[in-house]
Amino acid sequence: MTDRLKVGVVGCGQIAQIAHLPYLQELPQFEICALCDLSAQVLQTLGEKYNVANLYTDHDEMVQQEDLDIVLVANKNHAPPAIAAMKAGKHVLVEKPIAFNLRQADEMIDVAQRSGVKLMVGYMKRYDPAYQKAKQMVAAMKDIHLIRVHDYAGTYQINHQIYDLVTASDLDSDMLAELRKTDEADLLADIGPDRVDLLEAHDIMIHLAIHDINALHGLYGLPQTLVAAQLFKKNFVTALFEYKNGVRLVWETGNLISLVDWDEQIKVWGAEQRVELKFPFPYLKNASTDLIVDENDGSSAVQQVIKTSYDEALKREWRHFHDCIVHDSEPLTGALEARDDLAFAVALTKAAGR
Repeated sequence: MTDRLKVGVVGCGQIAQIAHLPYLQELPQFEICALCDLSAQVLQTLGEKYNVANLYTDHDEMVQQEDLDIVLVANKNHAPPAIAAMKAGKHVLVEKPIAFNLRQADEMIDVAQRSGVKLMVGYMKRYDPAYQKAKQMVAAMKDIHLIRVHDYAGTYQINHQIYDLVTASDLDSDMLAELRKTDEADLLADIGPDRVDLLEAHDIMIHLAIHDINALHGLYGLPQTLVAAQLFKKNFVTALFEYKNGVRLVWETGNLISLVDWDEQIKVWGAEQRVELKFPFPYLKNASTDLIVDENDGSSAVQQVIKTSYDEALKREWRHFHDCIVHDSEPLTGALEARDDLAFAVALTKAAGR
């Protein structure tokens, strides 16, 4: 294997078109060598744009391409292509969540271990310079007593104003209906096949709020005790947790897509400081995460708004994965931690929906 790694991409939707494909093209450590999508129309357009000749509508065929080192899994239901790629000896970067259910996640972890390949989950916030600085600050804080996770998201429609996206208009409606049926069954596997009433909430929890679960996981760890949880308006969840050391966690997540402004923060209260991460719209390239620090200066209150870096977290994520493969080191956002995140999301959805 050379230091320049060859990548195949499964799923050529928004996150691939906005972030992954442009960054893979820009980074000298990688070469895009194969694309896979259900839409031949999307494949043809993107194949021409990125000068990729190897185009597939079946991921099982793509992963057999011998020269591929890495498969990016960015379709909707991640487990099938990720498992096929790892069985074929490819390293895998899978977009969050690791899987739709814990059985799938366990199978992916098992296959990765048996195949001797790297399996990394795309939690880009963990590679954000502001997040990494905040992690250092939180570790040094005295007498932390409260953490607040808040994510009501915002509209995604601005993507179509900012980017020229290729959409699929050539897909068979019956095939799409069958795929939706399979996806729904996989999503319901952990919360109960009869809990269709929780489907929207769980979908939001593992596709949107899972970022916040993992960010919290890396920042302070996941709490041990759920005190109370409530689901309202189909996908909004409020909850109160307690850590073993007595620290409380207030949880507020939902999908409020009628507002344009992105609304996602993590805030930590200590005896001498308040530290807050205010995240930007995730599809806005090179937008900085604000690190906000409140503290005293004698008898005065001082607030710092720190813009640590404009380096793109998704790009840093790819650099990290390259280093993991070349130097045989474990990813920062590995599969075992991602499985714990998914288990936390499942438990929270079920508790809130009681």
